[in-house]
Amino acid sequence: MSFWSADNKIPIKQTSTAISATNGLEYSAGQIVHIDIPSTVKFVNPKESVLQFDFKIKLPAGAPPTRLQLDGQMGGQSLIRDIRVYSSQENGGVLLEEIQNYNSLCSVIYDYNTDDSLKNKRAIAGEGVTTYKPQNRGTKGTPKSVMTDLQTNPYFKKAPAGNQTATFTDADFVTAKLAIPLHTGIWSSDKVWPNILTGCRIEIQLEDADVVLRQLESAIQYNRLSLNPVFDSVNGSITAGKDDIDNGDTIGKFYITRENSQYLAPNCPFVVGEAISFAEDGATGSSATFTKKVGGAAGIPVIASINASASASGGTGLLEIVLDQDYLLASADSVKVGAWHVVSESVIGEATAYDATYLLSNVEMIVSELNMGASYEASMLKKMREGGSMGLDILTVQNYKYSQLANDVVANIRLPLEQSRARAVISMPTDATNYSSKNRISANGTYNIVGAANGMLSSNSTRTGLVGVSDSLTNYQWYYGGKLNPSRAISTAKTSSKVSIDAQPLIENEKALVQSGIPARSFESFNNNFFISRALGLNNGVYDARNKDFNLQVNYQGTAPTKNKLWMNFVYHLRRINIKAGQISVSV
Repeated sequence: MSFWSADNKIPIKQTSTAISATNGLEYSAGQIVHIDIPSTVKFVNPKESVLQFDFKIKLPAGAPPTRLQLDGQMGGQSLIRDIRVYSSQENGGVLLEEIQNYNSLCSVIYDYNTDDSLKNKRAIAGEGVTTYKPQNRGTKGTPKSVMTDLQTNPYFKKAPAGNQTATFTDADFVTAKLAIPLHTGIWSSDKVWPNILTGCRIEIQLEDADVVLRQLESAIQYNRLSLNPVFDSVNGSITAGKDDIDNGDTIGKFYITRENSQYLAPNCPFVVGEAISFAEDGATGSSATFTKKVGGAAGIPVIASINASASASGGTGLLEIVLDQDYLLASADSVKVGAWHVVSESVIGEATAYDATYLLSNVEMIVSELNMGASYEASMLKKMREGGSMGLDILTVQNYKYSQLANDVVANIRLPLEQSRARAVISMPTDATNYSSKNRISANGTYNIVGAANGMLSSNSTRTGLVGVSDSLTNYQWYYGGKLNPSRAISTAKTSSKVSIDAQPLIENEKALVQSGIPARSFESFNNNFFISRALGLNNGVYDARNKDFNLQVNYQGTAPTKNKLWMNFVYHLRRINIKAGQISVSV
């Protein structure tokens, strides 16, 4: 091109084409979805293409109800466990890229490339994420939560105004229309993809239901208990004095305070038919045990109605929780006024499991198709027929997994890297404990993020298996290229002790994120979603990792780790797709 003249410009027409899944109409957890994009869709703008589907939650048969939703930070991205992209069958069915544990990778992207504007944009765009709502804010010093939305939640109906008397059922879960971008090398690229030469098949394996479904954080006992409704009294009175629930007392209803925005019945995180109990806010974290008055059998109180009582608390009004029958407090503790919180028992109160499920339907890829013009298309095909070749570079990811037991206080994680143009490694130690479905959904026994030593017994992770845990990691160091990198071990002791923060790991993580094409906009989740990393170059530089003895050395000294771990070692690298003489090959 001459400096004084411009190249010929091609007028481009852009349209959207919906391509449905080919191997079924409905899909449930663990199943595989196939989407074939034929080469007749000639040129594609990947970054403006989205995966669209309908999503519906279903409660377990016979179990008490509770509100459930997908992960608040990732939304629909959490549903994809693994994703593979192939060329079409007529082009050899070549595996172009594969990302295992795609949802764990997306947790890093959505936790660190985030700010208030992006959170709201993802919610508005229909990705299924939920945002902080002031109408459901906590008033007792808890952090802002995106898992308390009762006003605009895409997964269940907003409670009607006034008293709540109708039992919550599957019909109260709405069919959410979700549209999510695919964060793969091909489908997140801002370059035109010549699908006319490759065709494309997308294969998606769906995640297990208990990994992605969660209760509201304002309802469960084991995460941010102070965000839950606060027990006011049995009688709701000021003049006669407020009644505790003492051992041996019988209750058929009780009142909750106006704290944590509990001043309207639709603001209550519980539903009619939900099983509930009480948990102490403080050092012991104990919960109350009840027996039914009628017959004396052990039982968990069930909500019959949630009413706004104008006469309670001397006329200032309180929410009244009416139970389905009378219950006798059988625990040694008393449920004290203002010191105990109401908690959901629908999930954790089940004997063995809480097997909620989900259903995907109308799955389709909305492809942004570009019309490059007949002359451009003919010219390109002519050059390919005459022996020309095309090389397409994509920034993609390969996951190297490593299993570590909780009693392994020193681990040498060997990574058999084979990438000739590696950019960065992001290593996430995820909690690999085999939890029951009821414990995973309710966060019972999961990794304690803040720690009991900081007075936060109820800070268990609600994203188990999807995010990284620090779990007393003292330091780490990489070994490759015949030497330690960096020359001194990087300390994570302050971060993993849950009382402070180490600066050096954050500096390393920022470099690795930028090298991976992930803007590092926020480090708010430095301990909620913990990872360690190594940038293998700077300014988009690459590193030849072939034939290197690549190791990650991690040390746990002092406090012993508590969880078994599955390390997700995501290696970002440039992968070249070569097209020549009708043949497709991939070089890494």
